Amino acid sequence: MKRIQITGKSVRKFEDGYPVIALTDLENRQDFDDGAWVQLENHGHFVATAYFAKQHRGAGYVLSLRESDAIDERFFAGKFRAANAKRVAINAQGAYRFFNDVGDGLGGLIVDAYPENIFVFRWQNQALKRQARLIYAGFQKVMGKDVTILSVAPGQEKPQVIAGDLPKDVVTVIEDGVSYPVDLSVARPQLALEFRDVRAWAHDNSQQRRVLNLFSAETGVVTAAMVGGAIEAVTVDPNNRAATLTQAQLTANNFDQAAVEMRTMDVANYLDYAIKHGLTFDTVFINPPAFIRGKKRKFDLTQDLEDLIQQALQVTTSGSTVLITTTAPSYSLKRLRTTVNDAAENYTGHVTVSTTFQSPDDFMTNDADRQSEVLKGIRLSVN
Repeated sequence: MKRIQITGKSVRKFEDGYPVIALTDLENRQDFDDGAWVQLENHGHFVATAYFAKQHRGAGYVLSLRESDAIDERFFAGKFRAANAKRVAINAQGAYRFFNDVGDGLGGLIVDAYPENIFVFRWQNQALKRQARLIYAGFQKVMGKDVTILSVAPGQEKPQVIAGDLPKDVVTVIEDGVSYPVDLSVARPQLALEFRDVRAWAHDNSQQRRVLNLFSAETGVVTAAMVGGAIEAVTVDPNNRAATLTQAQLTANNFDQAAVEMRTMDVANYLDYAIKHGLTFDTVFINPPAFIRGKKRKFDLTQDLEDLIQQALQVTTSGSTVLITTTAPSYSLKRLRTTVNDAAENYTGHVTVSTTFQSPDDFMTNDADRQSEVLKGIRLSVN
């Protein structure tokens, strides 16, 4: 294993548990070799075993801080054994995050568990996937060989079947008595598991309420709200896929789709329309993407979220609730709170922050890496 020199400044952050390698950590950037397993050292002092990867964030991940650790099947089995023990302890059931990237000590890998003993490996870079044989072997050593393993790599449209059989029909995930059909024959997730607590809140707090959902995608909150007793809902998303998923969920729950108005259009344009026509809602869900380009407008989370919240507040009344969430890694809860407060200052009514939302317990985080928290959310009460 090649030994790579890192800067003195980088030693402390890795020893403190920070898992992501940057090119600036290397004494010589030419040492970067995509997919290489390396030992990081500083002036002859071992710091960590790691791997390099071309990816959207950083240049690789730390694997271990112990020089004696061999990165082999036994090493990966240990990671999965620890992850499984944590999920058993929190009684994770149904569909849940079995393994969460740096939160479980292996940056670059996410494993989601579904009913019928199905596990979907979501590789975050090609570099780690090159070691898939060892990793699958370590997983099966812990979970057994009579499981179904599906693999999804970046850019892949359909999952690869590694073990077991691809389900012939959709898999049904049940939460709070609400059914969510999931087609595992497509690579893209159809139900965002990190929104489980948000769906639970929507189900329990929508009785006799009118709901507006902006950027619905895979959150499932509209279905949860309708089954929970909402009078009607409007869901708006520029993507056709959002309406298709919502329709499938409503059908699975034998629900009349007439009570849900689905609009495939620019969210800001819909809010302009709603404000102009005096429409109001009791509950507003906002879950914007980091960036999206529509036919006439684009949305950039860092630039446009405050304006979007201000627009949304104009379609509320006293007693309304607004829940703003984001899964953008670089958009922290602290930053979200600042944006929400700035938007509320320009609202003519009175707004208070009621609750903050974060990912469920099965979404383990790394305390040294703020970006390892998947979901950040704030609930506002309009008085």
